[in-house]
Parts: sequence; structure tokens; C-alpha cells
Amino acid sequence: AVQYNINVDAFLDTALEKAKRQFRGAQAPLACIEAVRASAQLPYQRGIEKERQLFASLWATGQPQAQQYAFFSERNVGKWTLPSGERWDNVRPCQIRTAAVIGLGTMGRGIVTSLSKSNIPVIALEQDTKQLDSGKKAVNSLLEREAEKLKKQGNSFAEGNGLGSVHFTLNFEDLKNVDLVIEAVYENMNLKKDIFRKLSSIMKPDAFLCTNTSGLNIDEIASVTNRPQLVIGTHFFSPANIMRLLEVVRGRHTSPTTIATAMSLGKMLGKVAVLVGNCPLFVGNRMLGPYLEQANYLLEEGYYPEEVDQALEEFGFAMGPFRMMDLAGLDVGWRSRMEKGLAGSGVPPGTPARQREGNRYCPLADMLCELGRFGQKSGKGWYQYEKPGGRHAHPDPWVRDFLAKYRKTYNIKQQAVHPEQILQRCLYALINEGFRVLEDGIASGPEDIDVIYNNGYGWPKHRGGPMYYASAVGLHEVLMVLEGYHKANPDVPSMKPSFLLKKLAAVGGPPIKEWRTQLGKLPNKL
Repeated sequence: AVQYNINVDAFLDTALEKAKRQFRGAQAPLACIEAVRASAQLPYQRGIEKERQLFASLWATGQPQAQQYAFFSERNVGKWTLPSGERWDNVRPCQIRTAAVIGLGTMGRGIVTSLSKSNIPVIALEQDTKQLDSGKKAVNSLLEREAEKLKKQGNSFAEGNGLGSVHFTLNFEDLKNVDLVIEAVYENMNLKKDIFRKLSSIMKPDAFLCTNTSGLNIDEIASVTNRPQLVIGTHFFSPANIMRLLEVVRGRHTSPTTIATAMSLGKMLGKVAVLVGNCPLFVGNRMLGPYLEQANYLLEEGYYPEEVDQALEEFGFAMGPFRMMDLAGLDVGWRSRMEKGLAGSGVPPGTPARQREGNRYCPLADMLCELGRFGQKSGKGWYQYEKPGGRHAHPDPWVRDFLAKYRKTYNIKQQAVHPEQILQRCLYALINEGFRVLEDGIASGPEDIDVIYNNGYGWPKHRGGPMYYASAVGLHEVLMVLEGYHKANPDVPSMKPSFLLKKLAAVGGPPIKEWRTQLGKLPNKL
């Protein structure tokens, strides 16, 4: 027999530390390592006994039940139904043999790579040579990595299971024969409408027109086309070649065949596709608003970015809100707030700094942007980084000083730090908006919301999803906290308990699988 000179304890201790960092708060990976330790160090019978103990202790945490729920929700989310009776199993999707992507920014590049990975030939369109060349370089580098992976898996191109071809162009005419196009340009309604007008006149009459908008009105985009029934939202998540979530957004005129085709495309691309209704920001981003709002308010009240992030990362999030905003770029939200007249020169003269239209408003992020602190891209945001484009976030003494001066200016009393308060404020705000999404008929059930958060927003799967978590904590408990907060802060409307939450709590907080019976009496936008 081969003898290995290995210190089993040291080896498994290292594995344990790694698993704790990688699976924050999840108990199963740690139990697996302890089971391996028992198999290496104990006689067979005692090892089996240890495994049984580990299993029993895991079951008592509630995490296995949450993960089973997450697993089956993901399986069922593709089984969509429309109020008119059309369903996933009685509407045939159209075959997509060729596709096009418009815009080769970060999202466009990822979408082109996803399509090519699924062996669908793609035409990639940009508006000028410079952007086309940089997009081409980025896509080719991503595809080379995919080709390497295929080689390692033993897939050869000769067998026809390689990558779909990619043709780069500046000419809209080249798109006229493709089956489906995905527009992935900058979030600007006028620009998107111009593109859809052009597509309407160029593309074959049965081609599907998809938009990767992360929250603009699908119906308004569809209104400029000659085929609103073939227009649908396909909201990919960045990086699109890696993230598994796809929000498929149905417009008022979107046909069942278009829905079936978009959902089927999601499956072909290896995504978890979730059908949602059309409203500003759809489901995931809409719920994120109140969550980020509360994170900002906590800074005003005495917390620091690293404290808020730490509490939410220890809960299990892949990334806390401030690290996430720095990664995405603070200028993205700032631009959107300026367009809405909430920041910059559009704010009516005489408006109090911490109020908009009579409601509480936190200007901290706007102030950072005015100073050129956009996050990782500029090397400074809520954190400081080793260089512009750096990845390692370090707490910034300047931010602490900036927050102290801000609190002094507005006479805000600094509170003591309570991690529990961070979780309640941020998570219950998110959950409350989730109930409103259900109330408005934008998602067909709590499971759809949970699949979106588990796969697109870094929610820890061992906690099931935000709506499952609310059910586990107890709806009455969530309601009490929200009511208490809203009573003390009537100028924060997002914390006013939703009608559906109050209704479910009033009937004793039924198990999550029974919520749909209460939803049956509410409108449905799907």
C-alpha cells in the first residue's frame, strides 16, 4: 500500500477554515469535514455514530429544510402559468437557431459568451469601431477560457459540441435574418426606443425582440415596434456568462409563445429563468431599494460601512451592501437619482438636504459621487482600494471623519452598534417590499422571489430566501418590528407594513406553501 505522510488534523483544520470563509454560516460543509475526520481517526462503529450525531445536529438548525425548499423552488419556477390558462406545458416555444446582441459593454459581452457557450451562432453589434474592437477583444478572451474548459472536459469541436460562432459588426442590416435579438445598451429609454424602432423595420416579422433592461418599462419600449407581442424583457445579471439568474419580464402585449421561447432560451443557456411582471425595477432590483435605503440610514445614525457589511456577511450574504455598491459603481445609482430629480441640479431650491417630497432621504452617496468617489473603479468609495480598479476593500479613515462631520452638521445622535438591528432593518425592509411585489401580482408566489434572491443577489441558500426566512422568523415578529419602526419614522414609507403581510399574520402566519391561497384574491400582472 502507498504510504502518505500527512498530518490529517492539520489538513482538515485548513479545510475547515476555508469552508467557513467560503460558506459563511452554512453548517453542512463543516459537518462533512468533521465526518471525514471521524472516518480517518475513529473505529468504523464510532465513526458511523459520529456521522449520525452530525446529521441530527444539522437537522436541528433548520438549514437542511431551507436548502430543500430552495432546491425544489428552483425546479418548479419554470412551470409558469398565465391567468388566461396558458402554461409551460401547453405552449410550444420557437426554436432559436441564431441570435444577435446589441451593445458590447460588460453585460453584452457576457450575453454573447453565454449564447456561444450554448452553441448558438451570434451576431454582435456595436455603434463604432473603437467599441467594437474592445468588445471583440473581451469576448474572444472569454471564449478562449470557455474553449479551454471544454477541452479539459474532453469535448472536441469536431463532435459539434463546441462554441457557437460569433460575428462582429457595425451594420444593423446584418441582423435581418436572426431568430432573436437581445438589446444590451446603456439604461436610457430614448436610446432603447430608437434601437427597437430600427429593429422593427429591419428584422424578419417573426423575430423576437428582447431587452436586457434592469428596470425600464417593457410596454413603453414595445410601443415603438410593429410587434409588441414579440417583445419581452430578458434581464441578465452581471457577469452574464457566470450568474445563473434570468428575470424574464412579460409586457402587457407579450404573447404566450414569446414567454415560452424566452423561458426555453434561459434553460438552453443554463440559467434559472423566472417569469415576472412589468413594473419599475421588476422584482430583484425593486426589493433592493428599501434594503439599501436602510443601510444608508444606519450610517447616518452612527454605524460605519464595514459594520453594516460585516453583520450581513456573517448572516451569509456573499457581499454586504456597501462593498456591493462599490463594486457596481456608485455613479450608476447617482445618475439614476439625478434623472429622477432626487439629486444634482434637478432638486427644487429650498429642499431640505435629508428630505425629498416630504419623505426621508439620505444624500451620503450623492456627496461621495460629487467628490469623485465612485467605488472600486476610482479606487475610493465607501471603502478605499489599493488602486483604481482594485478589488481589496479597506475601511477608510476619511469616511469615518466624513460621517462624523455629517452627523454633527445635522445634529444626529450616534447610536450604539447592534448587529441584530442591522439585520432587522435591512432584511425586513427587503422582505416587506417582497410582500408588496406579491400584492401587486408581479411575482406569482414567494418561491419565485426566493429563487431570484438565491441566484442573483447573493442571499445565503442555507436560509432559503427572504420570504422563506420571514416565514421561519415568524410573520408576526416581522410585522411587529416593521410597525414599531414605521410608527417612530412615518417619513419612511417603505417600512409601512404591507397589506399582504398584515393579512397573513392575522390568519396566524400560515406555512409558506399556503400563501398562494391568500394571493388568489389579489391581482396578477403575469
